[in-house]
Amino acid sequence: MTTKYLLKSTKTAIKKNKSVTDKKVAQQKYSLTSSLIDKLAKKKIIHKNKANRLKRKLQNDIKI
Repeated sequence: MTTKYLLKSTKTAIKKNKSVTDKKVAQQKYSLTSSLIDKLAKKKIIHKNKANRLKRKLQNDIKI
């Protein structure tokens, strides 16, 4: 897979996760989205600190 495809699909997953209103569904989508973000960081497409910031923002969105 190309890096552009992985990055775009992860951004789309983040947007979909933010739009979910049900908390249980959001938690399920969070686990999938966080694994995508970790894969990007592992392949050095994004920096590991950026990956952690993205995951933290998603966690805060779920709490609200």
